[in-house]
Amino acid sequence: MVDKDRDSKISGAPRRDPEGFARQLANVMDLPFVLVGSVVIGAGLGYLLDKRFGSSPVLALLVGLLGFAGGMFEVIRRLLVRRKNGE
Repeated sequence: MVDKDRDSKISGAPRRDPEGFARQLANVMDLPFVLVGSVVIGAGLGYLLDKRFGSSPVLALLVGLLGFAGGMFEVIRRLLVRRKNGE
């Protein structure tokens, strides 16, 4: 009997794992929503604060940039955790 996992590790050929492919596809599809969502939430919160304090678009830009930085941090963190776990 041939061990496919051992052979694929030796030859460097990718494993045929439909469940793993679906998991990777879901992970890749999730990352843009994390990034865009953090920017939209940050800018929306900044917009509401601007309306409250009458500070024109200053807070919307600043909090939107903070949302972008937070979104980038989260995307990088998720990618590093997945790489570390071997997914």
